[in-house]
Amino acid sequence: MIPYRRRQIETYFIQETHYYPAILLTGPRQVGKSTLLLHLKEEGRTYVSLDDPALRNLARFSPDLFFERFQTPLLIDEIQYAPELLPYIKMIIDTRNENNLFWLTGSRIYPLMRGVQESLAGRIRVLQLDGFSRKESLEQEHYIFPRDLSDMMQETASAFPIAETILRGSMPRVLFQEKIDIAGYYQSYIDSYIARDVREITNVLDTGLFLHFITLLATRTAQELNLASIGKDLGVDSSTVRRWLDVLITSGLVIELPAYSRNLGKRIIKRPKTHFCDVGLAAYLCSLRTVEAFDLSPLRGNLFESWVVSEIFKSYQHNGVNPQLYYYRDSNQREIDLLIERDGKLYPFEIKLNDNPAHAEKNFSVLAPEDSRIPYYGVICPTSTLSPIKEKVWRIPASLI
Repeated sequence: MIPYRRRQIETYFIQETHYYPAILLTGPRQVGKSTLLLHLKEEGRTYVSLDDPALRNLARFSPDLFFERFQTPLLIDEIQYAPELLPYIKMIIDTRNENNLFWLTGSRIYPLMRGVQESLAGRIRVLQLDGFSRKESLEQEHYIFPRDLSDMMQETASAFPIAETILRGSMPRVLFQEKIDIAGYYQSYIDSYIARDVREITNVLDTGLFLHFITLLATRTAQELNLASIGKDLGVDSSTVRRWLDVLITSGLVIELPAYSRNLGKRIIKRPKTHFCDVGLAAYLCSLRTVEAFDLSPLRGNLFESWVVSEIFKSYQHNGVNPQLYYYRDSNQREIDLLIERDGKLYPFEIKLNDNPAHAEKNFSVLAPEDSRIPYYGVICPTSTLSPIKEKVWRIPASLI
């Protein structure tokens, strides 16, 4: 039995229950949605899991009888299995006119989200739970990044085992069971994901080809998305690749970073970048099983970049804020790994696996038209000291994100 670990989103979740009749907690499979809400569940709230086939059938085919049997306040787990409940939830909310009636969990699949938007618009708050961030796994507060330099200076930075952190990923079952077979876990995860989620939300007939697609995308994590190139490798057209990618994004497995182009001219590359949200899964798909294999892999820098982006992404999602994350690349091949817009300010970051990268800041000059709203530029790397590189440019330890 894995002991409960506090999640950053807890405080925000409870806060939002005071303002909405229903809260939906979405996210990838096995990140701990049910565990979190069962931990927070107050006395008197009934828990119903639609993983139970009998209850699922009752919910799907007799939703009126379902709500006669189960009274609010309710925690309904795996709501995606019975979207037929959503119109009835709407009727109950409109009749009762109270907040905090329904807590729902569900994988963020398209039919569910469409039903939520159609039936519960204005009545429900949708929050996303991802895998554990490093800060959460250490039982530390995970603040939204970027932070003021003065705040980061008050925190003790430290080196940590990058390869082990990436290979173990962010799923609680892997993180907190030291002797678990990591490769076996991720193989089972992929098999379950394709067997359940993929078949529910897309008409993929060749699941082997879809697995090849996920694997190919993992080898290109932290790279510019080229639909035509991926389609050529798979023998499918670009629209199919786009549709399959949307499945991964909707499922919470992949993050898509749009290109940043504001005020910087017209010679900007417009294609997005993709990052795996759980780099342990990406490393598994890239056949990286050991620290030695990781250290020798040409993909190690990309995986580290995706790890940094996913940690920052979680710092927003788990505090109830939608992140505005971008990257920059122009026709002269000048690239900046990550740009973050927050409160009208712009924060550019390069992400380097070397703990003392040389000239990593060289491309920041392309942002000269935006400099007045840039508090500082950063190079995120595995250093153990927050230190200046030059005026307005700082070397930022990865342990502080």
